[in-house]
Amino acid sequence: MAPRGCAGHPPLLPPSPQAWVCPGKMLAMGALAGFWVLCLLTYGYLSWSQGLEEEEEGALLAQAGERVEPSTTSTSQPHLIFILADDQGFRDVGYHGSEIKTPTLDKLAAEGVKLENYYVQPICTPSRSQFITGKWLTEQQRIKSLKSIK
Repeated sequence: MAPRGCAGHPPLLPPSPQAWVCPGKMLAMGALAGFWVLCLLTYGYLSWSQGLEEEEEGALLAQAGERVEPSTTSTSQPHLIFILADDQGFRDVGYHGSEIKTPTLDKLAAEGVKLENYYVQPICTPSRSQFITGKWLTEQQRIKSLKSIK
């Protein structure tokens, strides 16, 4: 019996009867992963070049003997660090009064913005999917009742 969606292609030596592998699906997933990596590299390259242009301009002005004035309007985007931790309690970081030493997180909290009013799910999957999609779990319609599964 061929796996669903792989008509005409024999499975590639599955380790168990439940783990069927379809070459077409593997190729599609590889292409998507490659595209994702290409997008990340392109974004990193474009972001990197924006900061270098400002530094080069300042260096050229300094070499010419001109005074470099700090710009009042910054064109660069802010630096954001988003930390998504799994199974971390409120008092598991140093700046919340924990005995656990977290000097780097303490420094980030002291110099940056702390988001103290948040809500998470009891398991990590809903929180991660809400962050990635920007939608509440109820809007994603991923959970179906047992009656609809046949």
